[in-house]
Amino acid sequence: MKNDKNSKTKVLIADDEPLIRQDIKEILTEAGYEVVGEARDGYHALELARTTYPELLVFDIKMPNINGLEAAEEIQIALNKRIPAVILTAYNQPELIEKAGEIGAFAFLTKPVKPQDLIASIETAKHRIKELEHLRDDISDLKEKLEIRKLTEKAKGIIMKKLSLDEPEAMHYLQKKSMDDRLPIKKVAEAILKEMG
Repeated sequence: MKNDKNSKTKVLIADDEPLIRQDIKEILTEAGYEVVGEARDGYHALELARTTYPELLVFDIKMPNINGLEAAEEIQIALNKRIPAVILTAYNQPELIEKAGEIGAFAFLTKPVKPQDLIASIETAKHRIKELEHLRDDISDLKEKLEIRKLTEKAKGIIMKKLSLDEPEAMHYLQKKSMDDRLPIKKVAEAILKEMG
């Protein structure tokens, strides 16, 4: 059952029942995950997360002090990072499932947990977080391209007006200046807006 692709995934476990924590640790260790901490409650999980920097959370929902949902949310805030969470519960209550979704839990399993269900949920959670990261990167790239486009359009408008050029000529002017000055077109457009605008 050991899987080398999981060997670098650092997992933090939180459950107030020591035997369940031990079972989960064994399942994860056998599957090749690195268990970086075992917490007895949500507060302890938050403390451990600050020093172990987990990449995945496997938390019981009902724990003393801070429950698993609140702890998962607090950890994501404290580490300023979206961390996939698999939430375990002995209770199958719709409001808990809804709250788990709100905090970004990627899986919700009812105890007792079968090893294959836990591993499948973890792999799904890891895959989804990667998809979200790619989407965030794509959005960031699109925002950058849109900003460049807006700056270029403004600079082109100024060039057309100040140098009496038509649109293709103004664009050619920008591109040539970018190549001649060995600067990205964004920097050239910003300079034109500053100097001529």
